[in-house]
Amino acid sequence: MKALFSLRALVVGLLCLASTLAIAETPPKEIRLGGPALASPGKDYWGWGLLGIAHARGLFQEEFKNDDVNFKFIGLNTVPMVGEALASNQLDFAGQGDLISLIGRSAGSKTRYILPVSKFSNAYLAVEADSPIQSIQDLKGKRVAYLRGNYIHLQVIRILAANGLSERDVRQVSLDAATSGSALGTGDVDAVFGGAELLLLRDNGSARILYTTRDRDTHATAQTGLIVRDDFASRYPDTTARIVKVLVRAAQWGSDEANKEQVYGPWWSFRLQDAIREDSGTRPWKQRASPLFDPFLVAQYHDTYRLAKELKLLRGKDFDLDQWMDHSFLDKALKDLHLEHYWPELDAQGNPIKVPDPA
Repeated sequence: MKALFSLRALVVGLLCLASTLAIAETPPKEIRLGGPALASPGKDYWGWGLLGIAHARGLFQEEFKNDDVNFKFIGLNTVPMVGEALASNQLDFAGQGDLISLIGRSAGSKTRYILPVSKFSNAYLAVEADSPIQSIQDLKGKRVAYLRGNYIHLQVIRILAANGLSERDVRQVSLDAATSGSALGTGDVDAVFGGAELLLLRDNGSARILYTTRDRDTHATAQTGLIVRDDFASRYPDTTARIVKVLVRAAQWGSDEANKEQVYGPWWSFRLQDAIREDSGTRPWKQRASPLFDPFLVAQYHDTYRLAKELKLLRGKDFDLDQWMDHSFLDKALKDLHLEHYWPELDAQGNPIKVPDPA
């Protein structure tokens, strides 16, 4: 009788094991990750932040080396095109800035925000080298170029508001980064708001940097995140968790000051490396590469959501921002990699939260 019971227990155990193996997740044959393209000599690197690090170091392929998976990295010419590709199921994952990802979700795109991939993206204001414009207040009535609906849009609004102005006080010209730089050189606009690429105009003598958020205005910086289609995350939760794990590993590598110079290249365009190096400012890499949903990151997204609604940039239904931010994949990655306490959390102002010494 005892032997029979043991045999039955063995059979049940084997059946349970077989059932577990049968439902084990098989990743899809192809995983498509997309983001804005970055020009690089002879290459089409599109990534930035943690996505750029993981892409350049081959961490995705390393994690899935025993799986029949092909990674497709898609660089798109404009930020809106990334959102459109995600909404039309041409991408599984996308790196998106705060504003454009909120616009897409509000418009009905079924997505989840599963990981911050870069923080503290700075804004710059460039004017012609001999321009009489000397301050933000001097922009009143001037032709100012920046791309509406892009992350820079809300940065501009925040910067103007901090200096007593609004969009109505300037003559806004919606141009992308490349076109706006040319327009400044030809005198078709009086000033340009943009990112670190404007430092190149300064370096060749065709522009002067009048203002930057670097090391002075964390509230006006932009944040970006990894967005996944909801149906992909639901169908392939283990695969999604492994993707996040790859990026957390990239974050750990990028947080090491010993790797700082490698973070600037080789995946950045050679022309941009010095600009990105200057753009990093004095903030430690461990804060810029932090993948945490800390109070700073969450507060920034809530403020962006609020401001986008006020400006009527969110034209769809309201949605719960905190539910859209799915922390579960990050929590698992931090636990699996034993990195739960590796990054300091930042408060809503972007300052490290001091952890009390144990009594």
